[in-house]
Amino acid sequence: MKFYKLAGILGASMVLILGLASCAETDVVAKFSKSSFRAVLDASGERAAKAEGGLYWSLASPQGDQVLFAADFAGTSKPDLIMSFDAKPFLAAGLDMAKLEFPAGTEATLEGERLTIKFELGDNAFSADAGASFATAFDETVRTNRARIGYHAALDHYGISVGGGNMFEWSKDMKKNDKDIVWVLDPAPFAAAGVDPGAVGGWLFAKVETMDESGKTVFVDKLLKPFNID
Repeated sequence: MKFYKLAGILGASMVLILGLASCAETDVVAKFSKSSFRAVLDASGERAAKAEGGLYWSLASPQGDQVLFAADFAGTSKPDLIMSFDAKPFLAAGLDMAKLEFPAGTEATLEGERLTIKFELGDNAFSADAGASFATAFDETVRTNRARIGYHAALDHYGISVGGGNMFEWSKDMKKNDKDIVWVLDPAPFAAAGVDPGAVGGWLFAKVETMDESGKTVFVDKLLKPFNID
């Protein structure tokens, strides 16, 4: 397996500057995670658009991988965030959907040729103008889920932790970074469902450097799918 030194790509490894969060004006992570995400949306063009009848905003990779943010997290009838991928590489690597299980709040389904992973992040209502654009909906995502938003200097990325070691990340500055967006999955549930993580086509199975709760450097397995979108 390839060793891939991506310090902090996990939610646990990201530097959550919570000490600055006591005052909105000085919350650097919240401020620049939003402005950098806007830059990604602008660069994505038509790949950033409304989806599911306006219930979601979708950001797609050049290959069609998607992350969908709910236009409002209130209510329990729909997931808050969805990741959608081509299922064929996972199935070819041995995936048995009947054995694929995630912790509470996360569900995976096979919808046609798409592998869809649905995450519940909370039930906070967004402001009335959140549906005006993808950017305003994302701003509300940050406001209502601040603890999930993090930054790490090693890759100059911001990201949202969706639980279970799964994340979506984006570059702070696309002019200086060739990994503009990255999907991060915990390979353990897939391995338990028969997948050979190293055989999932188009994904990188890597050892990622992070820190445990005591601050000790550790290395954990991750499935990564990075893209340069500009």
